[in-house]
Amino acid sequence: MKVLLAALFLVAGCAHQQSAKQQHIEMEPMVFQAHPGGTVELTDAASLFERAGAAFGEKAFTVAAETFDRIVREYPDSRYVVPSLYNAGLALEGNHDLAAAAERYRRIAVDHAASAEAIDAWYRLGFVYGEAKNFAAAADTYAQILQRKDLTLGDRLEAMARRGVAQFNQKDVIAAEHSFRDELAYWRAHEAEERLDSDFFVAMGAYYLGECAHEQYRLLPVRLPEKQMARDLEAKARLLLVAQSRFIDAMRVNHVEWATAAGFQIGSLYREFYDDLVGAPVPPGLKGEAREVYLEEVRKQVKTLLQKAISIHEKNLLMAERVGESNDWVRRSNDQMAQLKKLLQPGPVGPQPPETTQPPAAPEKPPLPRPRDDVKPPVIL
Repeated sequence: MKVLLAALFLVAGCAHQQSAKQQHIEMEPMVFQAHPGGTVELTDAASLFERAGAAFGEKAFTVAAETFDRIVREYPDSRYVVPSLYNAGLALEGNHDLAAAAERYRRIAVDHAASAEAIDAWYRLGFVYGEAKNFAAAADTYAQILQRKDLTLGDRLEAMARRGVAQFNQKDVIAAEHSFRDELAYWRAHEAEERLDSDFFVAMGAYYLGECAHEQYRLLPVRLPEKQMARDLEAKARLLLVAQSRFIDAMRVNHVEWATAAGFQIGSLYREFYDDLVGAPVPPGLKGEAREVYLEEVRKQVKTLLQKAISIHEKNLLMAERVGESNDWVRRSNDQMAQLKKLLQPGPVGPQPPETTQPPAAPEKPPLPRPRDDVKPPVIL
Protein backbone atom coordinates (compact mmCIF):
# COMPACT_ATOMS: atom_id res chain seq x y z
CA MET A 1 0.00 0.00 0.00
CA LYS A 2 1.54 3.20 -1.12
CA VAL A 3 0.26 6.69 -0.35
CA LEU A 4 1.99 9.58 -2.06
CA LEU A 5 2.21 12.68 0.10
CA ALA A 6 3.02 15.90 -1.73
CA ALA A 7 4.00 18.08 1.22
CA LEU A 8 3.72 21.82 0.91
CA PHE A 9 4.46 23.73 4.11
CA LEU A 10 3.18 27.25 4.70
CA VAL A 11 5.02 29.26 7.31
CA ALA A 12 3.14 32.42 8.33
CA GLY A 13 3.98 35.12 10.84
CA CYS A 14 2.61 35.25 14.38
CA ALA A 15 -0.91 36.60 15.05
CA HIS A 16 0.45 39.97 16.01
CA GLN A 17 2.55 40.18 12.82
CA GLN A 18 -0.12 39.88 10.15
CA SER A 19 1.90 41.99 7.73
CA ALA A 20 4.88 39.59 7.77
CA LYS A 21 5.80 38.12 4.37
CA GLN A 22 4.60 34.55 3.83
CA GLN A 23 7.22 31.89 2.94
CA HIS A 24 6.46 28.88 0.76
CA ILE A 25 8.80 25.88 1.07
CA GLU A 26 8.27 23.10 -1.47
CA MET A 27 9.30 19.66 -0.22
CA GLU A 28 10.08 16.47 -2.16
CA PRO A 29 7.22 13.89 -2.17
CA MET A 30 7.31 11.18 0.50
CA VAL A 31 6.01 7.59 0.36
CA PHE A 32 4.59 5.39 3.12
CA GLN A 33 4.98 1.72 2.20
CA ALA A 34 3.37 -1.03 4.31
CA HIS A 35 5.26 -4.32 4.64
CA PRO A 36 4.07 -7.75 5.86
CA GLY A 37 4.08 -7.86 9.64
CA GLY A 38 2.66 -4.39 10.07
CA THR A 39 5.87 -2.38 9.58
CA VAL A 40 5.71 0.85 7.62
CA GLU A 41 8.59 2.38 5.69
CA LEU A 42 8.72 6.12 5.10
CA THR A 43 10.93 7.12 2.19
CA ASP A 44 11.66 10.09 -0.02
CA ALA A 45 13.76 10.57 -3.15
CA ALA A 46 16.58 12.40 -1.36
CA SER A 47 17.20 9.66 1.21
CA LEU A 48 17.03 6.94 -1.45
CA PHE A 49 19.48 8.87 -3.61
CA GLU A 50 21.89 9.12 -0.71
CA ARG A 51 21.48 5.40 0.04
CA ALA A 52 22.10 4.48 -3.60
CA GLY A 53 25.18 6.70 -3.74
CA ALA A 54 26.62 5.01 -0.67
CA ALA A 55 26.05 1.58 -2.25
CA PHE A 56 27.77 2.76 -5.42
CA GLY A 57 30.72 4.01 -3.42
CA GLU A 58 31.03 0.56 -1.85
CA LYS A 59 30.81 -1.03 -5.33
CA ALA A 60 27.53 -2.71 -4.45
CA PHE A 61 26.43 -1.99 -8.01
CA THR A 62 23.35 -4.21 -8.03
CA VAL A 63 21.89 -2.51 -4.95
CA ALA A 64 22.85 0.91 -6.29
CA ALA A 65 21.20 0.33 -9.70
CA GLU A 66 18.01 -1.06 -8.13
CA THR A 67 17.76 1.89 -5.73
CA PHE A 68 18.38 4.50 -8.43
CA ASP A 69 15.75 2.77 -10.60
CA ARG A 70 13.33 2.81 -7.66
CA ILE A 71 13.66 6.60 -7.47
CA VAL A 72 12.79 6.90 -11.15
CA ARG A 73 9.84 4.56 -10.76
CA GLU A 74 8.34 5.91 -7.53
CA TYR A 75 9.17 9.61 -7.87
CA PRO A 76 8.71 10.38 -11.59
CA ASP A 77 8.36 14.12 -10.99
CA SER A 78 11.35 14.45 -8.68
CA ARG A 79 14.42 16.46 -9.52
CA TYR A 80 16.39 13.30 -8.71
CA VAL A 81 15.04 11.39 -11.74
CA VAL A 82 17.66 12.39 -14.31
CA PRO A 83 20.66 12.02 -11.94
CA SER A 84 19.26 8.65 -10.87
CA LEU A 85 18.99 7.44 -14.46
CA TYR A 86 22.56 8.52 -15.13
CA ASN A 87 23.91 6.95 -11.96
CA ALA A 88 21.94 3.76 -12.58
CA GLY A 89 23.74 3.58 -15.93
CA LEU A 90 27.10 3.93 -14.18
CA ALA A 91 26.17 1.22 -11.69
CA LEU A 92 25.06 -1.11 -14.49
CA GLU A 93 28.37 -0.47 -16.25
CA GLY A 94 30.04 -1.52 -13.00
CA ASN A 95 28.07 -4.77 -13.27
CA HIS A 96 29.10 -5.11 -16.95
CA ASP A 97 25.45 -4.94 -18.02
CA LEU A 98 26.15 -2.65 -20.95
CA ALA A 99 22.78 -3.09 -22.68
CA ALA A 100 20.89 -1.99 -19.57
CA ALA A 101 23.30 0.91 -19.03
CA ALA A 102 22.74 2.05 -22.62
CA GLU A 103 18.97 1.98 -22.04
CA ARG A 104 19.29 4.36 -19.05
CA TYR A 105 21.49 6.80 -20.98
CA ARG A 106 19.17 6.67 -23.98
CA ARG A 107 16.19 7.56 -21.77
CA ILE A 108 17.98 10.71 -20.63
CA ALA A 109 19.04 11.65 -24.16
CA VAL A 110 15.53 11.14 -25.60
CA ASP A 111 13.01 11.64 -22.78
CA HIS A 112 14.96 14.39 -21.01
CA ALA A 113 16.65 15.99 -24.01
CA ALA A 114 16.33 19.48 -22.55
CA SER A 115 18.10 18.58 -19.31
CA ALA A 116 21.63 19.75 -18.58
CA GLU A 117 22.70 16.12 -18.26
CA ALA A 118 21.52 15.07 -21.74
CA ILE A 119 24.80 15.79 -23.49
CA ASP A 120 26.77 13.75 -20.95
CA ALA A 121 24.30 10.89 -21.41
CA TRP A 122 24.89 11.03 -25.17
CA TYR A 123 28.65 10.68 -24.71
CA ARG A 124 28.24 7.89 -22.20
CA LEU A 125 25.88 6.09 -24.59
CA GLY A 126 28.49 6.20 -27.35
CA PHE A 127 31.15 4.94 -24.96
CA VAL A 128 28.98 2.02 -23.80
CA TYR A 129 28.28 1.02 -27.42
CA GLY A 130 32.02 1.00 -28.03
CA GLU A 131 32.64 -1.15 -24.95
CA ALA A 132 29.99 -3.58 -26.22
CA LYS A 133 31.81 -3.63 -29.59
CA ASN A 134 28.73 -2.27 -31.32
CA PHE A 135 30.94 0.10 -33.26
CA ALA A 136 28.30 1.00 -35.86
CA ALA A 137 25.96 2.24 -33.12
CA ALA A 138 28.84 4.08 -31.44
CA ALA A 139 29.80 5.86 -34.66
CA ASP A 140 26.15 6.81 -35.28
CA THR A 141 25.80 8.14 -31.72
CA TYR A 142 28.82 10.41 -32.08
CA ALA A 143 27.54 11.57 -35.47
CA GLN A 144 24.27 12.60 -33.78
CA ILE A 145 26.21 14.44 -31.08
CA LEU A 146 28.11 16.38 -33.74
CA GLN A 147 24.83 17.76 -35.08
CA ARG A 148 24.38 19.77 -31.89
CA LYS A 149 25.10 23.49 -31.97
CA ASP A 150 25.92 23.85 -28.27
CA LEU A 151 29.18 21.86 -28.16
CA THR A 152 32.33 23.34 -26.71
CA LEU A 153 35.56 22.91 -28.65
CA GLY A 154 36.57 20.07 -26.30
CA ASP A 155 33.20 18.36 -26.70
CA ARG A 156 33.37 18.50 -30.48
CA LEU A 157 36.94 17.20 -30.64
CA GLU A 158 36.01 14.33 -28.33
CA ALA A 159 33.02 13.33 -30.47
CA MET A 160 35.07 13.54 -33.68
CA ALA A 161 37.91 11.48 -32.22
CA ARG A 162 35.63 8.84 -30.75
CA ARG A 163 33.66 8.55 -33.99
CA GLY A 164 36.95 7.94 -35.81
CA VAL A 165 37.92 5.24 -33.31
CA ALA A 166 34.55 3.52 -33.82
CA GLN A 167 35.04 3.62 -37.60
CA PHE A 168 38.59 2.32 -37.21
CA ASN A 169 37.32 -0.60 -35.14
CA GLN A 170 34.77 -1.31 -37.87
CA LYS A 171 37.79 -1.76 -40.19
CA ASP A 172 36.63 1.26 -42.20
CA VAL A 173 40.09 2.81 -42.30
CA ILE A 174 39.24 5.33 -45.03
CA ALA A 175 36.27 6.78 -43.10
CA ALA A 176 38.32 6.79 -39.90
CA GLU A 177 41.17 8.67 -41.55
CA HIS A 178 38.73 11.32 -42.80
CA SER A 179 37.32 11.70 -39.26
CA PHE A 180 40.76 12.16 -37.70
CA ARG A 181 41.86 14.60 -40.41
CA ASP A 182 38.65 16.60 -39.91
CA GLU A 183 39.20 16.64 -36.14
CA LEU A 184 42.77 17.92 -36.38
CA ALA A 185 41.82 20.49 -39.01
CA TYR A 186 38.96 21.73 -36.82
CA TRP A 187 41.30 21.97 -33.84
CA ARG A 188 43.86 24.00 -35.78
CA ALA A 189 41.14 26.34 -37.06
CA HIS A 190 39.69 27.00 -33.57
CA GLU A 191 42.51 26.42 -31.07
CA ALA A 192 43.01 30.16 -30.57
CA GLU A 193 39.32 30.75 -29.80
CA GLU A 194 38.85 28.44 -26.82
CA ARG A 195 41.25 26.96 -24.31
CA LEU A 196 41.14 23.17 -23.98
CA ASP A 197 41.17 21.61 -20.53
CA SER A 198 43.28 18.79 -21.98
CA ASP A 199 44.90 17.90 -25.31
CA PHE A 200 43.99 14.24 -24.78
CA PHE A 201 41.66 13.95 -27.79
CA VAL A 202 43.95 16.00 -30.04
CA ALA A 203 46.76 13.54 -29.31
CA MET A 204 44.42 10.61 -29.71
CA GLY A 205 43.31 11.80 -33.14
CA ALA A 206 46.93 12.31 -34.24
CA TYR A 207 47.88 8.86 -32.91
CA TYR A 208 45.05 7.08 -34.69
CA LEU A 209 45.85 8.91 -37.91
CA GLY A 210 49.21 7.12 -37.67
CA GLU A 211 47.42 3.87 -36.94
CA CYS A 212 45.37 4.26 -40.14
CA ALA A 213 48.61 4.21 -42.16
CA HIS A 214 49.96 1.42 -39.94
CA GLU A 215 46.87 -0.70 -40.62
CA GLN A 216 47.19 -0.10 -44.37
CA TYR A 217 50.84 -1.21 -44.08
CA ARG A 218 49.77 -4.46 -42.40
CA LEU A 219 47.23 -5.20 -45.12
CA LEU A 220 49.74 -4.96 -47.99
CA PRO A 221 50.76 -8.42 -49.29
CA VAL A 222 54.26 -9.57 -50.23
CA ARG A 223 54.05 -11.81 -53.33
CA LEU A 224 56.13 -13.63 -55.92
CA PRO A 225 57.46 -13.41 -58.59
CA GLU A 226 60.50 -11.40 -57.57
CA LYS A 227 59.58 -8.24 -59.50
CA GLN A 228 56.16 -8.20 -57.82
CA MET A 229 57.79 -8.82 -54.45
CA ALA A 230 60.10 -5.84 -54.99
CA ARG A 231 57.11 -3.61 -55.78
CA ASP A 232 55.20 -4.88 -52.72
CA LEU A 233 58.14 -4.27 -50.36
CA GLU A 234 58.67 -0.81 -51.81
CA ALA A 235 55.00 0.01 -51.19
CA LYS A 236 55.36 -1.21 -47.61
CA ALA A 237 58.47 0.92 -47.11
CA ARG A 238 56.59 4.02 -48.29
CA LEU A 239 53.69 3.36 -45.92
CA LEU A 240 56.14 2.74 -43.08
CA LEU A 241 57.52 6.24 -43.56
CA VAL A 242 54.03 7.75 -43.75
CA ALA A 243 52.99 6.02 -40.51
CA GLN A 244 56.26 7.01 -38.81
CA SER A 245 55.76 10.66 -39.75
CA ARG A 246 52.22 10.65 -38.36
CA PHE A 247 53.29 9.00 -35.10
CA ILE A 248 56.00 11.65 -34.70
CA ASP A 249 53.30 14.31 -35.16
CA ALA A 250 51.30 12.59 -32.40
CA MET A 251 54.32 12.73 -30.10
CA ARG A 252 54.66 16.47 -30.77
CA VAL A 253 51.25 17.09 -29.20
CA ASN A 254 53.07 16.34 -25.93
CA HIS A 255 50.44 14.19 -24.26
CA VAL A 256 52.65 11.66 -22.50
CA GLU A 257 50.35 8.63 -22.70
CA TRP A 258 49.76 8.94 -26.42
CA ALA A 259 53.40 9.94 -26.98
CA THR A 260 54.66 6.67 -25.44
CA ALA A 261 52.06 4.75 -27.47
CA ALA A 262 53.30 6.42 -30.66
CA GLY A 263 56.94 5.73 -29.75
CA PHE A 264 56.14 2.06 -29.25
CA GLN A 265 54.39 1.86 -32.61
CA ILE A 266 57.32 3.45 -34.47
CA GLY A 267 59.65 0.80 -33.04
CA SER A 268 57.11 -1.87 -33.97
CA LEU A 269 57.00 -0.63 -37.57
CA TYR A 270 60.70 -1.43 -38.04
CA ARG A 271 60.29 -4.79 -36.33
CA GLU A 272 57.37 -5.64 -38.63
CA PHE A 273 59.32 -4.58 -41.73
CA TYR A 274 62.19 -6.83 -40.64
CA ASP A 275 59.76 -9.75 -40.29
CA ASP A 276 58.22 -8.95 -43.69
CA LEU A 277 61.63 -9.05 -45.37
CA VAL A 278 62.89 -12.18 -43.59
CA GLY A 279 59.53 -13.90 -44.01
CA ALA A 280 59.07 -12.92 -47.67
CA PRO A 281 58.49 -15.78 -50.13
CA VAL A 282 61.73 -17.53 -51.15
CA PRO A 283 62.33 -17.79 -54.90
CA PRO A 284 61.15 -21.29 -55.88
CA GLY A 285 64.46 -22.17 -57.53
CA LEU A 286 66.30 -22.17 -54.19
CA LYS A 287 66.31 -25.55 -52.42
CA GLY A 288 68.08 -27.13 -49.47
CA GLU A 289 71.37 -25.50 -48.48
CA ALA A 290 70.99 -22.74 -51.05
CA ARG A 291 67.72 -21.72 -49.43
CA GLU A 292 69.33 -21.53 -45.96
CA VAL A 293 72.26 -19.48 -47.29
CA TYR A 294 69.79 -17.12 -48.95
CA LEU A 295 67.77 -16.64 -45.75
CA GLU A 296 70.89 -16.07 -43.66
CA GLU A 297 72.10 -13.43 -46.10
CA VAL A 298 68.71 -11.67 -45.97
CA ARG A 299 68.90 -11.56 -42.18
CA LYS A 300 72.39 -10.05 -42.31
CA GLN A 301 71.28 -7.40 -44.78
CA VAL A 302 68.23 -6.28 -42.78
CA LYS A 303 69.50 -6.55 -39.20
CA THR A 304 69.93 -2.77 -39.20
CA LEU A 305 66.11 -2.62 -38.98
CA LEU A 306 66.29 -4.41 -35.64
CA GLN A 307 68.99 -2.03 -34.45
CA LYS A 308 66.82 0.91 -35.51
CA ALA A 309 63.83 -0.53 -33.63
CA ILE A 310 65.94 -1.03 -30.47
CA SER A 311 67.16 2.56 -30.66
CA ILE A 312 63.60 3.85 -30.95
CA HIS A 313 62.38 1.82 -27.97
CA GLU A 314 65.35 3.01 -25.90
CA LYS A 315 64.45 6.62 -26.67
CA ASN A 316 60.81 5.92 -25.82
CA LEU A 317 61.83 4.51 -22.44
CA LEU A 318 64.14 7.44 -21.75
CA MET A 319 61.36 9.89 -22.56
CA ALA A 320 59.00 8.05 -20.20
CA GLU A 321 61.61 7.98 -17.44
CA ARG A 322 62.32 11.69 -17.86
CA VAL A 323 58.67 12.63 -17.30
CA GLY A 324 58.01 9.94 -14.69
CA GLU A 325 55.52 8.02 -16.84
CA SER A 326 54.87 4.32 -16.26
CA ASN A 327 52.11 2.82 -18.37
CA ASP A 328 51.38 -0.24 -20.49
CA TRP A 329 53.14 1.22 -23.52
CA VAL A 330 56.33 1.72 -21.53
CA ARG A 331 56.19 -1.92 -20.42
CA ARG A 332 55.58 -3.08 -23.99
CA SER A 333 58.50 -1.04 -25.30
CA ASN A 334 60.75 -2.60 -22.70
CA ASP A 335 59.52 -6.13 -23.50
CA GLN A 336 59.87 -5.71 -27.25
CA MET A 337 63.36 -4.25 -26.89
CA ALA A 338 64.41 -7.41 -25.00
CA GLN A 339 62.96 -9.57 -27.79
CA LEU A 340 64.79 -7.58 -30.46
CA LYS A 341 68.13 -7.97 -28.68
CA LYS A 342 67.63 -11.73 -28.69
CA LEU A 343 67.03 -11.65 -32.44
CA LEU A 344 70.39 -9.92 -32.92
CA GLN A 345 72.26 -12.68 -31.12
CA PRO A 346 74.30 -15.01 -33.38
CA GLY A 347 72.59 -18.17 -34.55
CA PRO A 348 69.98 -19.33 -37.05
CA VAL A 349 67.08 -17.39 -35.57
CA GLY A 350 64.23 -16.97 -37.99
CA PRO A 351 61.49 -14.34 -37.91
CA GLN A 352 59.47 -14.35 -34.69
CA PRO A 353 55.84 -13.27 -34.44
CA PRO A 354 55.84 -9.71 -33.09
CA GLU A 355 53.89 -8.66 -30.06
CA THR A 356 50.44 -7.52 -31.07
CA THR A 357 50.54 -3.81 -31.80
CA GLN A 358 46.85 -3.06 -32.07
CA PRO A 359 46.07 0.40 -30.73
CA PRO A 360 44.41 0.78 -27.35
CA ALA A 361 40.77 1.57 -26.98
CA ALA A 362 40.16 5.17 -26.02
CA PRO A 363 40.60 5.27 -22.27
CA GLU A 364 37.40 5.40 -20.27
CA LYS A 365 38.44 8.34 -18.16
CA PRO A 366 40.32 10.97 -20.16
CA PRO A 367 41.66 13.75 -17.97
CA LEU A 368 38.74 16.09 -18.53
CA PRO A 369 36.72 17.50 -15.63
CA ARG A 370 33.42 16.16 -16.90
CA PRO A 371 30.81 14.36 -14.78
CA ARG A 372 30.38 11.64 -17.39
CA ASP A 373 33.90 10.43 -16.55
CA ASP A 374 33.54 10.69 -12.78
CA VAL A 375 33.81 7.37 -10.93
CA LYS A 376 31.42 8.64 -8.28
CA PRO A 377 27.70 9.25 -8.85
CA PRO A 378 27.43 12.92 -9.77
CA VAL A 379 24.97 14.77 -7.60
CA ILE A 380 23.37 16.90 -10.31
CA LEU A 381 20.55 18.84 -8.72
